[in-house]
Amino acid sequence: MLKRLASIFFFVYSINIFAVEINTLNPIEKLVIDAPILQQTMYFNVTLPASYYSALDKKYVVIFDLHPRSQPYLSGMHDWLSHNSEWPWLESIVVTPAKYHVGYAKLFEDTAAEPTNMALLDLYEQHILPKLDDTFRTNGFKVYSGFMSNGAFGLYTMLNKPNLFNAYLISSPTLSNDFLNIVADAKSKLPLLKNKNLFLYLTIGKHQYEQAHVQYVEELAEILEKYAPESLDWEVKSDDPHYYMSRPVLTVLNGIEKLFDDYHNDLSADSSISQQGIDAIVNYYAELSNKKYGFTVSAEGSLNKLAAAQLTRDKSKALQTYLKIITLYPNSAYAYSNYAAALAQTGQLKAAIEQQKIAVEKSKSLGKWHQNKHAKLLDKYLKRYRAVAD
Repeated sequence: MLKRLASIFFFVYSINIFAVEINTLNPIEKLVIDAPILQQTMYFNVTLPASYYSALDKKYVVIFDLHPRSQPYLSGMHDWLSHNSEWPWLESIVVTPAKYHVGYAKLFEDTAAEPTNMALLDLYEQHILPKLDDTFRTNGFKVYSGFMSNGAFGLYTMLNKPNLFNAYLISSPTLSNDFLNIVADAKSKLPLLKNKNLFLYLTIGKHQYEQAHVQYVEELAEILEKYAPESLDWEVKSDDPHYYMSRPVLTVLNGIEKLFDDYHNDLSADSSISQQGIDAIVNYYAELSNKKYGFTVSAEGSLNKLAAAQLTRDKSKALQTYLKIITLYPNSAYAYSNYAAALAQTGQLKAAIEQQKIAVEKSKSLGKWHQNKHAKLLDKYLKRYRAVAD
């Protein structure tokens, strides 16, 4: 019987879901860079999120990786991890070189030979990233992903041009012989990042290709411990147990989860911030929005958790909090619905019905599932009210 139910479920599920090519889900366009220093045109593949051509008022996070072969796995991972309400990966634009470029490789070699030469970083600052922002709907938040020498270049970028990227996902960076002067410069340059809200997630393991670099990574970790400002959110794992070729994939996966954790997870009601009250929560999310992300991160979920906790011990205070949430988020169907639920819980069914009616109206901008949910709640309150009236 169970096998039959399972087969029926699979059949019903499968007729509604189709496998498609990744470039159908996520269209690929080209970014064309013509900079005199490159001597010839350089092309980047720009893989767009599934909603790019339908959500025309939306802007997107960027993830940038210098290895052309990273495009398929980054795009596939991104599509899977973002398609379910952008959880845990916010919808992003994936940018990778289309192919090896001789002029770019020469610039990289010149930088390796003389790390004080900023020509390559200037190329990013003056040509690549501005052209990306001008051509596509980016929201200003940029993530750098890099493996081996590209990972080292990410660290070099963070120390020398911290305005270019907001977050760095670095795997197995080639730091032996203090490549790019990263370890030597870290002590003096890390404190200069004090006004930059940056994120760094770095991993390396014990594979033979990595062994020459581990001691430098561990030295860098010690320097980070002593000299990194509070504005730099960092983690270094110098004994990552995974296979060498798995490392960049898993670094991106784990790094993305850690990076966007504060976006997705609300503050608990007993957190130190929530215990300070509504204003402290609002200020925390304002700082998160303005300093870390550069786009709005909602405080609504955390305020709702606070109000729900208050409801168990001070109903009047809880209702005031729910009213404040409505003031802050007047277009949120759930702000009205949560207030309605609190009113119903305190026996104010007529008032709950009025608030849930507003929630139903506000939910018209949401998907069908949300619309049905709010309609069912209104029906439940109406039935309870009639039963009491009778």
